Amino acid sequence: MSNLRQLLPPLNALRTFEAAARHGSFKRAAEELCVTQAAISRQIQVLEDFYGLKLFQRGNRKVQLTSDGHALYLATSSALHHIATASRELLRRNSLDYLALITTTAFAQLWLMPRLKQLRTQHPELQLHLISSDTNPDYQERFNAAVTLGLEEHPQYVAEYLFSEEIFPVCTPGFLQQNPQITTLEGLMSVTLLNLSASHWKARLWAPVDWSFWLKQFGLDAAKCKETMDFSHFSMLLDAVQEEVGVGLAWRHLVQPQLDAGKLVRPLAETCFADDRKHYFVCRRELAASPEMQILRNWLLEQTQDLRARPDPR
Repeated sequence: MSNLRQLLPPLNALRTFEAAARHGSFKRAAEELCVTQAAISRQIQVLEDFYGLKLFQRGNRKVQLTSDGHALYLATSSALHHIATASRELLRRNSLDYLALITTTAFAQLWLMPRLKQLRTQHPELQLHLISSDTNPDYQERFNAAVTLGLEEHPQYVAEYLFSEEIFPVCTPGFLQQNPQITTLEGLMSVTLLNLSASHWKARLWAPVDWSFWLKQFGLDAAKCKETMDFSHFSMLLDAVQEEVGVGLAWRHLVQPQLDAGKLVRPLAETCFADDRKHYFVCRRELAASPEMQILRNWLLEQTQDLRARPDPR
């Protein structure tokens, strides 16, 4: 390594030499590097003194490489090109290649995680940094991308509608077999109803959805229920449903895989289409056209296509 340092010329002088040789002009090199023409001449002189060779033939209005200068230029140009290529790759990896995506914890665990392997298989070039939160991100955080429930307009961000929510009761097949009366709304109120706590989910843009809200859509009073049990997170509620503690209120986009696999069932047909509870893909306007952001946007739209089977209610 010490020998390498001894053999290398002053690197600032080498960078100056490359610009002067490429332009064939000290003046144009000075303009590119934002220095004076005299500073260019001094750096070239430093390099010529280092080698003890003339690198340029100087004319009145033009400089021309000597044979020694031409050999050094070919090596310098190639080396700087390789460094620039490596630098661009490193900068790309540290910018949008690692794209930070913010979602709610339930969306990350129950919707995104089961599809993550598929995303990585289809788009191995996309490297996500996943961040989960109980609320939508604040625009003051200067986040790159998010899946939000509800939308706050902001001039520095663009949004794409993904889907609206569909909410209905779920239980295990075994629980339904043990409680056949829950195939009606009145029978449903005779068992323990598992609730996502309204007091925990305090959000700016929407009212919480709980059993009280859901039953009211069908003219029923939740106060007449046998028993309710509250959970702060939907994943906990879902665990309790699978342990057959009771019937849970569920969101289609979070439980469809369990329904398809037969691990959960819908005990009755009633459902609530919460058209005003829209989910959006939101990203910074300046990054919206980047390849990485376009890949993520298009994939999310493709994966949520079934959830948009009903027209956008806007």
